[in-house]
Amino acid sequence: MKLTNNWKIVSAGLSLAILVSFSACQEDGEEVSSSADEAEAIALDEAVADDLFADIDLLSDEAAEYESESQGGRLENTESILMSDCVGRGVERLRADGVLTKTVTLDFQEGCEGPKGREREGTMIVTHVTDTNAATYTVSTTFQDFSLDGRKVEGTRTRVYSRAEAGVQQVQITLTEGKVTLEDGQVIERSGSFNKTWNRSSGETTVVGSANGVNRNGVRYTSTITEPLLYKRSCRADGIFMAVEGERSITREGKSVVTVNYGEGACDKTVDITVDGETRSIEMTITKKD
Repeated sequence: MKLTNNWKIVSAGLSLAILVSFSACQEDGEEVSSSADEAEAIALDEAVADDLFADIDLLSDEAAEYESESQGGRLENTESILMSDCVGRGVERLRADGVLTKTVTLDFQEGCEGPKGREREGTMIVTHVTDTNAATYTVSTTFQDFSLDGRKVEGTRTRVYSRAEAGVQQVQITLTEGKVTLEDGQVIERSGSFNKTWNRSSGETTVVGSANGVNRNGVRYTSTITEPLLYKRSCRADGIFMAVEGERSITREGKSVVTVNYGEGACDKTVDITVDGETRSIEMTITKKD
């Protein structure tokens, strides 16, 4: 979803638009069970969390590249929100034993709007660690009273990049104590661990891993990718930034297992949600916050 240069595509390809409604492809008059509705609600909360943290990944990547004016440069991407007057920026560096640690603090004023129209407020702290000994670099992000489009975000998001081999980049991602507070005060909790593989030549990214959390209705769940999720750079031209292939299994306390299937690689926004033997085709509708 968004940027095309170098490793930023890894996180960019994973960004989902904030979803606030579903439209189901069903026969007229067909009634939907409450279990199916609840399953959709959990799938929705997974999508909301995916979207917010993917957007944050993009911003964190830009922050990791940021250089203060005293260092002779800032960012190649002049359209970045980091170049806006509504963002305060601070950089600290520490080098020791082959490890360079750069900490970038971003302070967003109220209503600070980026190039894509999304509003940010509060503080993000991005720590970029380049370890020449281990041949890895790590980007870790934490928050202080930070919100994105009115949704408060908490937790620690960490991504460890290994050296690319034969044009393939491996990334390990963890989200610890993730929390999203929606505009109406409802809360989504989420923690997880994922492995991403990005093929630079094809622009395709596959993801495996799992997450657990509590949805906005207080239902605890675990979400496990049972068939690798595939994201295609080529689909972005059609406005498709979500997975287009693969499957996710969601288990709930005392409830039936939910299966979310993302299709067979076509660039569309349709997923199949199956619960209690009932399958519904759901069109993920993008609704921009007013």
